[in-house]
Amino acid sequence: MGSSCGSIHSPTCRKEAAGTMSDIYSERLNPVPQGFSIHKAHRTSPFNMPLNHYHDAYEIYYMCSGERYYFIKDRTYRVQPGDLVLIDKHVLHKTQNITNGHERILLHYRDGFLDSLFGGSAWDPRSVFGQPVIRLNIKQQAVVESLLDRLLEESKAQTPESPIYVKITLMELLLFAGRCMRELASVPERTEPDNPMFERVASVAAYINGHYAEDLSLTLLSTLFHINPHYLSRIFNKVTGFSFVEYVNLVRLKEAQKLLSAGELNVTEVAESVGFESLTHFGRVFKASTGMSPKQYRQRFGN
Repeated sequence: MGSSCGSIHSPTCRKEAAGTMSDIYSERLNPVPQGFSIHKAHRTSPFNMPLNHYHDAYEIYYMCSGERYYFIKDRTYRVQPGDLVLIDKHVLHKTQNITNGHERILLHYRDGFLDSLFGGSAWDPRSVFGQPVIRLNIKQQAVVESLLDRLLEESKAQTPESPIYVKITLMELLLFAGRCMRELASVPERTEPDNPMFERVASVAAYINGHYAEDLSLTLLSTLFHINPHYLSRIFNKVTGFSFVEYVNLVRLKEAQKLLSAGELNVTEVAESVGFESLTHFGRVFKASTGMSPKQYRQRFGN
C-alpha cells in the first residue's frame, strides 16, 4: 500500500509577508489555480501549518502516519493514521502537531472538475463533505490508499489517458467515501472532547458561525460563556490559530462571498446581512482577503 513520496501539481498558495491587515487576510484565502492537485509529504520533525486558511476548492487529507490536531470550522479533531479528512470549500482550517513527524497525502479539486462524469447524476459529490473526519477500518484504508496511489501515479504520468484516469479515480474515491460515511452513520462524530479548553473554544466558534450577522465582541462572548475576556482571547488564538477579530471577519467574509455569488443583493445589502456596519471597512477587508473588491467579485463569480 506504500507509494513513492513526491510533489505533483501541488497547489500554489498566495503568500505575502505578515504584518499589515492586508497581508494577514491575503494569506487566509489560498487559491487552487488548477482543477486538481495532489501532494504527498513525509515530515520527520514537528510542523505546524503557518497559515490558517480556507480554499476555493474541496480538500481531501489522508493521514498515513503520525497524529495531528485538525481545527475545522469550529471544532478540533484528533487525526490518526487511516483517518480521511474532508473539508468543504471556504471552510477555515488549520493543523497542529501531536507527534514529532507525520506523513500525509493532500489533494484539492475545484467545482466543475468532475462535471463531465457527474453531469445528470442524482448523486451529488458535495454530500461527502458533510462529515469532516472519517475513521476508516483496515479494509477501507486499503481501498483508499490504493486509490490515492493511483491518483499520485496518474497525476505524474504524461499519457493522453491520464487526465481521464485522474477524474475517474477521484470520482471512485468520493463514491467510496460516501459509502463509508453511511456505514459509520451510527458512530458519533469524532472530536477532541477530553480537553475542556477545546470544548469551550468550540462553543464560542459555533456561536460565531450561527450569529455572524449580529453585533459580536470579545466582551459579549466572554459574558455569554462566563469566561474572562483576556483568557478567552488567549485560548481562542491557541486552539484556532486566529485572533477573535480575525475569525469573526473571516466567517462574515465567507458568507458575503456566497451572497455576492448568488447576485440577489447589492454590495451594501450584503455587507449589512453579514454583520459589517461600515461599507468602507467591509470593502477594505474583503479586498485584502480575496484580492478584489466586492463588486469585482460579484461580476466574476455571480450567477
